[in-house]
Amino acid sequence: MGFSFPYLQCIFQLINMIEQSRTIKVERIKKVAGGARLFINTLEFPLLFPLAKIEREHLREGMELTPDRLEQFKLESELFECDSKAAGLLSQRDYSIGEFKRKLKFKNFGEKSIREIVHKYKTKGLLDDKRYAAKIVNRLLQEKPSGKPFLIAALRRKLIPRELAEETVQSIYQDESDVALAVAALTKRWRQFGQFEVEEARTKSYNYLSRRGFNYSAAKAAFEKLWQKKIDGGEEEEKFY
Repeated sequence: MGFSFPYLQCIFQLINMIEQSRTIKVERIKKVAGGARLFINTLEFPLLFPLAKIEREHLREGMELTPDRLEQFKLESELFECDSKAAGLLSQRDYSIGEFKRKLKFKNFGEKSIREIVHKYKTKGLLDDKRYAAKIVNRLLQEKPSGKPFLIAALRRKLIPRELAEETVQSIYQDESDVALAVAALTKRWRQFGQFEVEEARTKSYNYLSRRGFNYSAAKAAFEKLWQKKIDGGEEEEKFY
């Protein structure tokens, strides 16, 4: 029993469609800021490459790719996009390595790409947890004088490893006086606390300084210094820095 020509024609067209669907092709190349988008017929989203790669690989529309080459292109594209995003992040502000990784993971980059990019920027000196931790502690001591526990907790929130956080705080804090820092911290709230009667002012001051990481003896000394100053009639804010 033979097959009619129209039937065979349909079969051949179906086979041809299947074969074409298996062929990986570059459908379109579009130049964009920072590179070029490569649209592949088997991918939902385009790949991003520097223009130099497009020229070096002689990529063109209609070009066929092997599965292995496509996989390599996907890895290279992700690494290039990850690098571009990383450069943008670091141009805006500093990050701890932990914060930096979290940002890149949030953008759905793979572990391998993130690991390579982190290594790249550590090597360049643009990712340095030790320097970053010291910067945070020094800034806090200037803007929000605090005790050691508060400073360590602040670094941990920035995803600084605990050991480095403790080491950094201890190193910087050793040149500071607990009492002087407590006085500086309380001075910033003294207009508010100093208007109450002595016991209420004392309670509010101790609670505030405790939240800032100061121990009882430093809080007590700071309160007594400022309260005595109030009694003596010198309520102007004292500058400690």
